[in-house]
Amino acid sequence: MAFFERFCEVLLLGASGGEAAAPGIFLERFYIVLLLTHLIAAGVLAGAMIHNLLIVFKYLQGKFGRKKRELYFARVGLWSYVIVYLFGCLIYPAFRVYFRAVYFDVDLSWATGLFEVKEHWGSLGLALFFVYYYLRKSFEPDVEKDKLWFYVPVCVLLNIIVWYKIIVGCYLSLLKGSF
Repeated sequence: MAFFERFCEVLLLGASGGEAAAPGIFLERFYIVLLLTHLIAAGVLAGAMIHNLLIVFKYLQGKFGRKKRELYFARVGLWSYVIVYLFGCLIYPAFRVYFRAVYFDVDLSWATGLFEVKEHWGSLGLALFFVYYYLRKSFEPDVEKDKLWFYVPVCVLLNIIVWYKIIVGCYLSLLKGSF
């Protein structure tokens, strides 16, 4: 554990080599590591969801040859969404103090609104993801084709939510670098 703390300390010191501030915010010392993990998990989520969507679109054409792979991508998507959500919750206190309160709330109130909309959709997406995964585990797409009328739109909506969150998150990071 001491190695991990030292690694995070070095990341927080940056190129200046100065003294790290005493942490006063929850997990502030690990902000960069948590943020990078959040980013990597979001990349896995985007890849899993787009692959899942492409296979689900094949279902509409009557091609069901990749059912196991689609279930695998749904599972990876669910767990990566949960990981992204949890790491987002862990980095939020430091983000709230150092970026949102100081920069977004003061100078760019519309960016705060955009962030809030992103987070609300993210919470709805988390609940919807569990419904989506449970539905996928409970039916065989080639046998129960009547359930596709609900399954396909939910998959599309989840992809829209995921990509909206990724695009808005990247845009907000570009407004004021998080590093």
